[in-house]
Amino acid sequence: MRQAALICVVDPDPATQRSVGALLRALGAEVEVYATAREFLAQLPSAVPVCVVAESRLPDMTGIALLQELRARGLKIPTILLSADADVSGAVQAMRAGALDFIEKPYIDRALVTQVAPILDVDDHRAH
Repeated sequence: MRQAALICVVDPDPATQRSVGALLRALGAEVEVYATAREFLAQLPSAVPVCVVAESRLPDMTGIALLQELRARGLKIPTILLSADADVSGAVQAMRAGALDFIEKPYIDRALVTQVAPILDVDDHRAH
């Protein structure tokens, strides 16, 4: 049996951690959640995820800064940023920084499945 692919969720909101975690687990992923970017970055030497889903405004740094830190470490992990107060310029900045997608909360389920299913190599109807 194939080991589940690891996806890390970096978001300070417990409700988002639970809902996004449940959605990703339904796709067959192993999920680890972190409240801050620093907490997530500290675990990277031991486990590198296949994807990161992060809030664009974390308590300790922006999602774009997190993405830039991953790139600075030589890690090109597909990263999806979430935002409760998305705007066009923020989305453009995220995409220019290399984000896979920039998804507006609370309407994230379908968009997240669409982006993550191919990374996990699963049929995206499995989560519904």
